[in-house]
Amino acid sequence: MKKNILFLFFILSIIRVNAQNKLQLQKIPSENKPWTYDRVNDHKNKFNFVVVTDRTGGERKGIWEKGIEKINLMQPAFVVSVGDLINGYTEDLNKIENEWNEFNSFVKKLEMPFFYVAGNHDYTNEVMENEWFKRFGADYYHFLYKNVLFICLNSEHGYTALKNPDLGNDQVKYVEKILKKNANVKWTMIFMHQPLWLRESGKNWLKVENLLKGRKHSVFTGHHHNYRLYERNENDYFVLATMGGGSKLRGNKYGEFDHFMFITMTENGPYFSNLMLDGIEDKNIRKGNNN
Repeated sequence: MKKNILFLFFILSIIRVNAQNKLQLQKIPSENKPWTYDRVNDHKNKFNFVVVTDRTGGERKGIWEKGIEKINLMQPAFVVSVGDLINGYTEDLNKIENEWNEFNSFVKKLEMPFFYVAGNHDYTNEVMENEWFKRFGADYYHFLYKNVLFICLNSEHGYTALKNPDLGNDQVKYVEKILKKNANVKWTMIFMHQPLWLRESGKNWLKVENLLKGRKHSVFTGHHHNYRLYERNENDYFVLATMGGGSKLRGNKYGEFDHFMFITMTENGPYFSNLMLDGIEDKNIRKGNNN
C-alpha cells in the first residue's frame, strides 16, 4: 500500500512538472496553429551562470565595472571568477587593503552571488596569501547547485606567481575526496586561474585531470588574456580572454576581446556562449520621441 502511494506521488509530480512546462494557449478551431508546439524550453533543473576572467595584468580602467553592469542585465544565478581580481604584486598592507576594498565595491553591485578564485595578482607572496585567507577563509572549495558540482582551485599554491605554478598535494586529495562523494552529479565544473595543462610544472594538475576521466566536466581558466578552447578528456577546457586585463583587442582571430562566458545548464548538458561586452546593451540604446 505504501509503495503504491509513493508511486502515485511520483506520477503526480511528473504530471505537475509537465503541466508547468506547457503553455496555456488560446483554443483555435483549426488543425494548423500560429505556433510550433506547446512545450516551452524550460525545466526545473535549468539555470544560467557566468564566468568572468582577468581584470588585472595591464588593467584598463572602467572595463570590469562595465562588465558588472552587463552581467546584471543577463541575470545569471551566480558568477564565478578565474582570478586576477586586483593588481597585487606587493607586500604593502595598505595597498592590498585599498585594492580589495575597491574590487569588492564593484562586486557588491552584482545582483547575484560572486565566487572568488585566486590568480597570480591576488596571491603573489606570503603577505598576500595571509590577506587572502583573512578575507575569504579558503583558497580552494566546492559547491553544488541543481546536481552540478562546482570546484574552485588555486593554481597559485605556494604563491609561485609565474614560476612553476601548480596545485598543492592537498588540493589533489581534496578533489579526489569531493569527486568520490559526488559521483552521480550531472556535470562537474572546474575553475582555476592558470591553464596548468600548458605548463610542465603542472604535475599535480595532471593528477586531477586523471581523476576527472570518464566524468562529464568542463574546465575554465584565464591568465593568458587570449581565448582558446582545448579538447582534453573528450571535454571542453577553456582559456578565457579578458574583462579589463591588458589586451590589444585585435578581435576573434587573435582571441583578444573583453567578454564573459554565459553558460546555460540544460538536461542535455551545458551550452557555452561568449558574450562580448560591447554586444550587450540595456533598453536605453535608442529612445523615441514622446511627442
